[in-house]
Amino acid sequence: MVYRDLREWIEHLETEGELVRLKEEIRLEPDVGAISRAIADVQGLGVLADNIFGFHDARIAIGLSASWRRSAMTLGLPKESSHREMVKAWEKALGRYPVKAKMVAKEDAPCKQNIMRGEEVNLFSFPIPKTSLQDAAPYITKMMCITKDPDSGWVNAGMYRMQVLDRNRTGIMFHGSRHIAEHYNKARRDKRPLEMAVAIGLDPATLLTAAVKIPRGWDEFDFAGALRQAPVELVKAETADLPVPATAEIVLEGELSLTANLLEGPFGEFTGSYSGCLMMPIFQINTITYRNNTIFDFLLCGRPPADGYYMSCIPSVAALEQELRHNCPNITQIAYLLPSLMNCVVQGRWTSRGEARKAILAALSSESIVNSKMVTVVDEDVDPWNAQDVLWAIVTRCQANTDLVILPGLASELDPSAEDDGTGCKFGIDATKSIATSPRHSVVQFILPRQETEAWKKRILRVMKEGGEL
Repeated sequence: MVYRDLREWIEHLETEGELVRLKEEIRLEPDVGAISRAIADVQGLGVLADNIFGFHDARIAIGLSASWRRSAMTLGLPKESSHREMVKAWEKALGRYPVKAKMVAKEDAPCKQNIMRGEEVNLFSFPIPKTSLQDAAPYITKMMCITKDPDSGWVNAGMYRMQVLDRNRTGIMFHGSRHIAEHYNKARRDKRPLEMAVAIGLDPATLLTAAVKIPRGWDEFDFAGALRQAPVELVKAETADLPVPATAEIVLEGELSLTANLLEGPFGEFTGSYSGCLMMPIFQINTITYRNNTIFDFLLCGRPPADGYYMSCIPSVAALEQELRHNCPNITQIAYLLPSLMNCVVQGRWTSRGEARKAILAALSSESIVNSKMVTVVDEDVDPWNAQDVLWAIVTRCQANTDLVILPGLASELDPSAEDDGTGCKFGIDATKSIATSPRHSVVQFILPRQETEAWKKRILRVMKEGGEL
């Protein structure tokens, strides 16, 4: 599972039949957006496009994260692994933390093969696409933004959308709950710009740690080492006092301005709608380092299923399970159903009606997952990953006047239906069977399938696949 860089990951995907090379010429618009949407919709193969109109020395990787198969492979599992197996693999990686990163010399860092400085800096040298029709500009969507806490020196890495403004400037969008916001606010307090490095084109484990939340104070690079079971190689940035992944395809170095802001957006987000515009700081780039024959790694944002859903769903489930089990020990598993990570389902072996309600409140107030808007609690006989199962539980085990939990006035980042002040109403659905002592269901029995059912399923599926007699 140890892939030193994006190129080794691509080679492995190709060997496993999970990637195809596209030789015909494509254009950044509309082809990249259309190809990435098609891959995500059918969990198709990843694509490495070698021939991009207007770019002779660069390639673009499309849809590498857009399937459950490749999500499992990122975690070192067989590609047919189940959701539960993937969650367990993530939890094991948490238990291995830390595997300390190691610094390498500049001459051993492929990301330093080429360097642009000052007036040479030109983002338009790289194939950065505009994905959705009404996006404000081309966006960098798949990267690791690295900053340092001005007080403690703690280095944090995260993934945030970046709007390309011109050859050496981008916008960046982050909310106040993100760690980068803490670093930026401290820099404003000290009246000093915040240094930032942006690494693009990474091995899948290192990239994944930027896309999800890990425990506060942890080092993303040391956790990436635990995830891939080998140290991440780092090198010092050229002009910033920051470590960067030595095998990255591209590294942007510069500062987040304290005074220069822009009205960032609109952008087609994971909600399936365009986000509005917010005043955000400008990232001023003074240096770019990059590899020969660069690969620009692209991530589709938009209505799930999309790359971001497949990347972040399993780590999000694992983080939420770990957080909730302290107060709700009878939780058995958690899932996030399409269309997004706003739709959470919690399965449990409940001992009281109040316990299921407690799980709803815990999930909606979680620090691990801030975007959850709807939480449904179900029993063990309901598969939380199966939308039909969950809907069946809602319509047969829930009464709207007694089993809904409504919490208005909570932060709703990027929710297109939120109020003007960024708050919204979150809610929970108690779709669990009533405890036996409840008179409401004291004479109700829920039907269980006969034990012979599974054998008949297998026979019927065999005939569907191979033909012949039942």
